[in-house]
Amino acid sequence: MGMGHLTRCLTLANALAEKGAQSCFLLRSHAAGLVALVEANGHAVRLLPDPSAGSRLETAEASTYAHWLPTTWQQDAEQTSFALNQIGVADWLIVDHYALDFRWENACRRGASRLLAIDDLADRRHDCDLLLDQNLVREMHARYRDRVVETCVQLLGPRYALLRPDFAQQRRLLTGRTGEIGRILVCYGGSDPANETAKALRAIADLERPSVEVDVVVGPSNPHADEIVQLCRGLSGARVHRGADNIAELMRRADLSIGAGGVMSWERCCLGLPAVAVDIADNQVGALTALADAGAALYLGSAAAVTVEMLAEGLLSLLDSAPRVRAMGQAALALADGEGRNRVVTQMYD
Repeated sequence: MGMGHLTRCLTLANALAEKGAQSCFLLRSHAAGLVALVEANGHAVRLLPDPSAGSRLETAEASTYAHWLPTTWQQDAEQTSFALNQIGVADWLIVDHYALDFRWENACRRGASRLLAIDDLADRRHDCDLLLDQNLVREMHARYRDRVVETCVQLLGPRYALLRPDFAQQRRLLTGRTGEIGRILVCYGGSDPANETAKALRAIADLERPSVEVDVVVGPSNPHADEIVQLCRGLSGARVHRGADNIAELMRRADLSIGAGGVMSWERCCLGLPAVAVDIADNQVGALTALADAGAALYLGSAAAVTVEMLAEGLLSLLDSAPRVRAMGQAALALADGEGRNRVVTQMYD
């Protein structure tokens, strides 16, 4: 599913732990490489076995994301229920997966008192007590009409964004942004398979602004790290941060960011950081469009269609317009404050 989904679930589990709750993560076996990260945060893990190669049951699933499971939703529900029986009845079952809907939720309800569904798409029905969609989308409050039961409590919008506590901490350290751009942050998430980072670096180089410093965050699974390091060597004032664990600090220090959508959108908003953004997946389009409408980002469109020249042109339009950049930062700052995890926990304990 991507590191953003795991990160937000870890953020919620860590916030629950502060209240004395214990969490157990159910991951599929192909994600075994992430077990150490979850356990390092103090949580238990159980791996659901993947089917053997070539044995996946064929289904006529209508869901666009059905193939994101290595098995059917029915088998996943059976394995999840078996794990829940071993763990014991949980106060909450939390599910964050685009391929799972009300059928899976209904089948797994016996193992938990209540169920929280985390969603971004509003493209399917849910059988849950609490629904969390942390995105800013047009007509947000009507998104789940007829998709949840009347008793379901909906937590909608960046006010509930599951951000790590260091973002709220760095927000408190913010000084007023002038709109002048002296430092740019380039960050496209954990892997960046299409190497959008290199495209952004070439766009910055084309500007020929040696006084502008650049922080480049390269995720631990980025296959293009060596090329990015080489590009940075030819760019004055560029620094590479591999697997940076201080992304919140880097965002606070930056004057402008270049990146994609997803959870990073709300991290940037929490710190009032204007963004030049592209979408790297269809599910990012709605939120990035809404961010642009709110004046918090310059959204250029799909990454695959955005050229180096288009990026450079967008950057140049902001470099020479401090009032516009300052207004973008103020608009972003008003959308998310970094306290969403606490609001969600409070609702769960209500």
